[in-house]
Amino acid sequence: MKDFLGGLELFKGFSAERLEELANRVKARKYNEKDIIIRQGENSNYFYIIKEGLVGVIVEVDKEREEIMGNLKKAGDFFGEIGIIYNIPRSATVIALSQTEVLYWNDKDFMELIFSNEDARKNLQTLAEKRLMQNEETVEKYKKTILDVIYRYNI
Repeated sequence: MKDFLGGLELFKGFSAERLEELANRVKARKYNEKDIIIRQGENSNYFYIIKEGLVGVIVEVDKEREEIMGNLKKAGDFFGEIGIIYNIPRSATVIALSQTEVLYWNDKDFMELIFSNEDARKNLQTLAEKRLMQNEETVEKYKKTILDVIYRYNI
């Protein structure tokens, strides 16, 4: 587990001791295809890294007009940081598109182990801000983007 975590861009520069601590506190969970991992609007209690599999990230922009946007994430990608960093509910729904295993930490461990590292904190904040801006730009540009995933899984 330590080797997997150490190979991720997010944890570059972490000491062997910090990686060991991350590995000791991480939990893993497997999801089947079509399982919802997190739902938009829920409390933001966990930070996730995809160990294997593929997920779809879906943002419901306007329920009444069914304005939806989304993207895909694969092994090594992460999600859940926006809600924890900004202390807001989940900004998206994440659904497993194949057999998927995620690693996760609760928000307390996330803040203590990951966000307390200056380089990781800066990297995460930059990525979170970039994701939020991309979401806004996509919404403005396309207004209505419905993924094949939405149709296939009846979300």
